[in-house]
Amino acid sequence: MFKKWMMALAISMLLILPARAAEFVIGTVSAKTGFMAAYDAPFMQGVNMYAEQANAKGGLLGKHRVKVIERDDQSDIQKTTVFTAELLAKEKLNLFISSALTPHAISTSAQALKKNLLTVHTIASQPTIPNRLGEGSYLVMMSDAHMGGTYAKYAIEDLGAKTAYLVTSDFDPYTEFLPLYFKEKFEEYGGKVVGQSNFTYDQQEFSSIVSAIKALPKEPDVLMAMPFDNDFPIFINQLRAGGIKSTYLGPDVLDLPSVKGLGEIVDGVHYVTMAAPSTSPQATAFAQAYAKKHGSEDSVYPAMVGYSFMRLVEAAIKKAGSIEPGAVRAAFGKLSGIKTEIGEVTFAGFGALPNLPVHIMRIEGGKGKVIKSIKLKASEIPAPRS
Repeated sequence: MFKKWMMALAISMLLILPARAAEFVIGTVSAKTGFMAAYDAPFMQGVNMYAEQANAKGGLLGKHRVKVIERDDQSDIQKTTVFTAELLAKEKLNLFISSALTPHAISTSAQALKKNLLTVHTIASQPTIPNRLGEGSYLVMMSDAHMGGTYAKYAIEDLGAKTAYLVTSDFDPYTEFLPLYFKEKFEEYGGKVVGQSNFTYDQQEFSSIVSAIKALPKEPDVLMAMPFDNDFPIFINQLRAGGIKSTYLGPDVLDLPSVKGLGEIVDGVHYVTMAAPSTSPQATAFAQAYAKKHGSEDSVYPAMVGYSFMRLVEAAIKKAGSIEPGAVRAAFGKLSGIKTEIGEVTFAGFGALPNLPVHIMRIEGGKGKVIKSIKLKASEIPAPRS
């Protein structure tokens, strides 16, 4: 009799105990090593920082503990494909994160989307990725089209530019198409592109481009130029040595201490960013916490994007009222005005590409100074090019 009573008591106690909320599982196949690690790894550091902080408070919305399962594809497309298949077969995920590299993003996310998962692509900025993958694929980084449109608006309205020269490369869709997005809107606003030169990655010598610019009847007001941090120091030195003083509009990858530390030669060079620590108390606090945890602010840009992305995920779970993968995926695209460390982010009305403030930065005395923050209307963002 006593045993029966104890068993009944145990069962009744179990019935009145609150059910433990399911954990939210994030799977990622991206680069922790190899050449893409400089971009993918910091993004995941931001994701993990948010997850750790959320778990210390009981999880997302105070009840869904976050588990992050990472696989290092070593920047190798074959490993990307194989590791993704293994991860999806073994684990029950709520969300999937791919590398920023377009071939990797396509290979992994095509598999994840078949599982009805929300998929994002660290700091990928090519706006055609979601178009190619279909419903459920989102960028969390400002797109190349967004950057081009922002620069065009700034050049016309703030710099009073009337002419521009493009320096592009087919090395990557980013270096190839961002200047073309700029051109589209710059000319729509009344500006004129007076010439274009192409370079190759690791070119190291730019005299022909400098000569082409100098041969113009009049120096262009702005130079929309895409040399990355590896080519940029040589290019900017040869450009200025050639006497060309056009206002330099460069890629977001110039947001690096190695670039800012080049001295007076880079004073006046512009770049764009989503993650300027001085733009809000939240951004400042994250930059400080990131530097404390990881020993440096050098990679704060992609890390802040990753951290802010997790705010969007939590907002989507709240909106969906569920962590069921399909529900979270559907809610994510309906988010509007979500306050994050990278600013107020909206997807509703903008498709799979986020609308958010883009900060125009100028290098002055070895530091990046915020010149202006611009948030575009949908009509001011060029349509994705294939």
